[in-house]
Amino acid sequence: MFKGVDHIVLAVKDLDASIAHFAKVYGVPATDIGEPPGAGFRNAYFRFGGDSGYVELVAPTNETGPVGRRVAASGEGVYLIALAVDDLPATLNNLREQGIRLVGDPGPGQPVRGQVFIHPTAAGGVLTQLVQR
Repeated sequence: MFKGVDHIVLAVKDLDASIAHFAKVYGVPATDIGEPPGAGFRNAYFRFGGDSGYVELVAPTNETGPVGRRVAASGEGVYLIALAVDDLPATLNNLREQGIRLVGDPGPGQPVRGQVFIHPTAAGGVLTQLVQR
């Protein structure tokens, strides 16, 4: 089932300024700074070594994508928390049985072909990604 926190994504308005700020706070440099094609945001990672997870910063490149809409509506802050699971299909079955609202769920018996999230309404207002590595 759930193993712990895999990573946290913070939505920010200015990626470059936030990279400088968090590099000071965390004491590690940002890595893998880029812009995933078609995603509507730029991102950067702060990796802490080992299996301790990481923090990803995302800054909108437009106002129409999910990050842009989130920053416009709520400002900067936690965008999502990703939780590690040991068996994604079993975890999804368990959550379905409990009636937990999911986003990206392929449905019972179907292979997962993308990202699956617990809807914010079922997770204290926070989008929660399920990750099996």
